[in-house]
Amino acid sequence: MKRAIVIMCVSILVWGCNKKGDSPITIAVKSDSPDIALAQLYTADTTYTDSLHQGYSCFTIPACKSGYVTLNLGQSIPLYVESDDSICIKISVDEVLFSGLGYEESEFLHSKKKLIDALGFNDPRKIDIALFSSEPEVFVHKIDSVKRLRTNQLKEAENLSEPFVLVEQQLIKYFGVNQLFGYPSFHEMLTGSKPSLPNNYFDFTNSVEPNRAELYQFKDYQQAIRSLLSHRAQTFAQKYALAKELITDTSFFEEIMFWDLYSYINFNGTHDIDSICKEFMALQRNGERKEALLTKYQGWQRLAKGEVAPDFEISNEKGKPVRLSDFRGKVVYIDCWSSFCGPCIAEMPAMKNLIAAFEGRNVVFISISADTDTQRWLSKVKEFGLDAVNLCTQGAKHKFNQDYMAKAFPRYILINSEGIIVNATANKPSEAKLQIEALL
Repeated sequence: MKRAIVIMCVSILVWGCNKKGDSPITIAVKSDSPDIALAQLYTADTTYTDSLHQGYSCFTIPACKSGYVTLNLGQSIPLYVESDDSICIKISVDEVLFSGLGYEESEFLHSKKKLIDALGFNDPRKIDIALFSSEPEVFVHKIDSVKRLRTNQLKEAENLSEPFVLVEQQLIKYFGVNQLFGYPSFHEMLTGSKPSLPNNYFDFTNSVEPNRAELYQFKDYQQAIRSLLSHRAQTFAQKYALAKELITDTSFFEEIMFWDLYSYINFNGTHDIDSICKEFMALQRNGERKEALLTKYQGWQRLAKGEVAPDFEISNEKGKPVRLSDFRGKVVYIDCWSSFCGPCIAEMPAMKNLIAAFEGRNVVFISISADTDTQRWLSKVKEFGLDAVNLCTQGAKHKFNQDYMAKAFPRYILINSEGIIVNATANKPSEAKLQIEALL
């Protein structure tokens, strides 16, 4: 239950105690930082902005905005608010203090964030190498331990509302689900070998519920649903059909499939999912997202099989401009890569072998890096020892990257001797030999 008392936040802010109802929500902020001029509060559908005056800021939002919100004031602070709440937040360099009416849930969220940070699970750029390199039994035991630790933290917190506790319990569950989904691929990436999963390893997928409306807004839940679809479907078309079958809420279906579709198009184009693209764009109600998909779709249409390959001009390692039209009369295989792309680097030995396999034949291999660091690119060219036409766009904003939709790597492009696109998403070097052979 919420505390029905009034706690003074700062000397100039005091609120009375009211019974929970339909009254607005007040969030007052005091920051010690002289560098912070603006405070922003994000609800599910609105962003509120307020200037700080002598370090103070105050937001009043409608009761209908109850639930999880985020305060941005030099750092991101998750909050939970209900009707009638009057919460004070005092921010200093070392700590964030909460007081007022209904502050307990927000205080818990801050403590939860600190715990997850300390455990190393809050930064997607970091991977616990020892944990994900361990054997399945050890990994599962460790994740269960983390879940127990988080559950105990929730149980020990006082004066939390029941709806809040129920949601947090589910978020602990889906935190664990996502770790279990991610383990096999991370283990293989870190160790170079697939883990020996027990036969019942994926039994946890049976507990994933795709229609928990109270969880729709949370990234952990969204990721779990995306992982479930990927686990059960072999192709994107199958994933799309499965999502339509499992997800009953139209808005949540759009949320889940937009990012998956956008990512898929980035790497694979639209040629094998053209009807899905058209159907989904017709369903999409968010104007910005619809426009983003349409732009991608139209860009890939210009790269369809049978279209004339756009000419380009890019400098080689000696600074000499090289054009696609220089190779008219030859089959062209283009490798679009970056030295920071793991899958790109993994294919370099196969690329070298592919080049050797077609030595002396009517094929030219063009290696186009998007590296912005020229010296790093040159060192990698030397390291790989590719007997290719080595070019660098110095970033993904080059006209080549725009014309060929080459902003996600690796990408491979196959063009016939007449300058016509055969496949704008050709097979990777380790699987491309037969594709190239068919054009000779």
